[in-house]
Amino acid sequence: MSDWNDDALAMLFPVAADVPAKVRVDVSKHGPRWLVDGEVLPWTGQAREVRSRVAVRLGPAVTTMLLGHEAQLTADDAKLAVAAAERAWKHGEGEWPSLHVESRIAAVERFAAAVEAKTDEIATLLMWEIGKAWSSSRDEVTRSVEYIRNTVKELQHLRAADLSVQHGSAGSKQHYARTHRRPLGLVLCVAPFNYPVNEFLTTVIPALLMGNVVIAKTPRFGVLANLVLLEAFRDCFPKGVVSLMPGDGRVVIPAVMSSTELDVAGNPSGVVDVLAFIGSEGAANAIMRAHPTPITLHKILGLGAKNPCVVLPDADLDAAATAIVKGGLGFNGQRCTAEKLVYAHRTVFDALVTKISTRVDALEAGMPWQPGVGITPLPEETKLDAMRALIDDAVSKGASVRNTNGGRGAFSIMRPAVVAEVKQGMRLFHEEQFGPIVPVAAFDDVEQVLEWQRHSPFGQQASVWGQAASARALVRKFTRFVARVNVNDVCQRGPDSFGFSAADKSGFGTLSLKEALLSFSRPVLVQAQERAVLDAFLSRP
Repeated sequence: MSDWNDDALAMLFPVAADVPAKVRVDVSKHGPRWLVDGEVLPWTGQAREVRSRVAVRLGPAVTTMLLGHEAQLTADDAKLAVAAAERAWKHGEGEWPSLHVESRIAAVERFAAAVEAKTDEIATLLMWEIGKAWSSSRDEVTRSVEYIRNTVKELQHLRAADLSVQHGSAGSKQHYARTHRRPLGLVLCVAPFNYPVNEFLTTVIPALLMGNVVIAKTPRFGVLANLVLLEAFRDCFPKGVVSLMPGDGRVVIPAVMSSTELDVAGNPSGVVDVLAFIGSEGAANAIMRAHPTPITLHKILGLGAKNPCVVLPDADLDAAATAIVKGGLGFNGQRCTAEKLVYAHRTVFDALVTKISTRVDALEAGMPWQPGVGITPLPEETKLDAMRALIDDAVSKGASVRNTNGGRGAFSIMRPAVVAEVKQGMRLFHEEQFGPIVPVAAFDDVEQVLEWQRHSPFGQQASVWGQAASARALVRKFTRFVARVNVNDVCQRGPDSFGFSAADKSGFGTLSLKEALLSFSRPVLVQAQERAVLDAFLSRP
């Protein structure tokens, strides 16, 4: 397509005076600041304007909206956060890691209440910063609060299990033991822009509950929504236990990761014990390379994905099409769990593409505060060009855009594109698009799909649509390559009680309630040959 411009979409951006008063942001409340060593500090150095691509029209032009300012911390500032965290950790003997678990739970429960009290404020900033619909932005905050409280309940169950006494025999000797879970140390958390509050808290909170100290790098998009929580972190946790660092990640993250201390032999060792990162593989590798002793680094990584959705001949095509549009284009397709490549059996290919296209064309485009909106502005300045390059590449090699005006856009908003006949040699066949494109490929035999998955570097999820008789073998085979197979359902993270994991280059470690608590701690066994001795040594004074 030679002309991607859509004047009708440009008219969806309002003039400034027409922005509803209830969703406007007071720029004066969002000046540059950060949290370090128990203090929320105003920032007087270099700052970046935080602008929204949920834009407004000034005459014929569309322009960004100023929301606030972000402190551009230096490497020296990052080192201050590391020093504060080291004092709080104190080799595992600081106030927070030494605190009884019930006291840590009480602090986290106070924090959850503080987040809940700011739900609408955080959701409004999310809506402006990343273009997420108001209802979804609010859901992200309420889900995060629910996640915190459910994680607390899970920790209470885990602690009850740990307190039970195990016993076994070795030869003629009996042994009695109890397991304790201990924190790992200093955790660096780096959150993504697509769920900048939820993904942030789903790593920070389990890390804190288990007694770790945390340095958190705020995401570039969603930074103000997280900085709303500065006072809550300050008031709920001891000094140095949590530091929040805004700014350029390329400056502050290497400064944190490269920090060292001397071991007992006088050799330098990395200070950061855990990296909890959600983003791209390239960024994760760059971060880990900065660590002085990477073998000691615990990793919890959520990386890229190219989740296939396989539609078999006997599938319910209406149900599959509805789910594909929901799963593939939720939040404009900017989800690692989205369906990234639809495989349709050739006998149902055209029918499925038509049903998907009809549903995509029915999505309403607009500003995120409008009820029922399904297409909203994209936060990244270069996103439209990147998406169009993928579509152009596919079309130049034989694919076609099947839905009305698919791929056309204006400024930061784009009509989703259903791209059919995607195949080997096209970028959409193997690259993660992370945006509003639904690529559809045809297959004649499921072995073609499995061959694609065997050679894919990604292994997060897959979805399979069909009847049990035809689908069960494919589901079993997919379990060899991915971490989750969804049967007649969309790819997704939830429910939070399920473990969220990945294989290959899609991630490392497991999150979600119990699994997150285990990921941010280590088991320690205390044993004795007599039960009475064990009880005497482990009883609290």
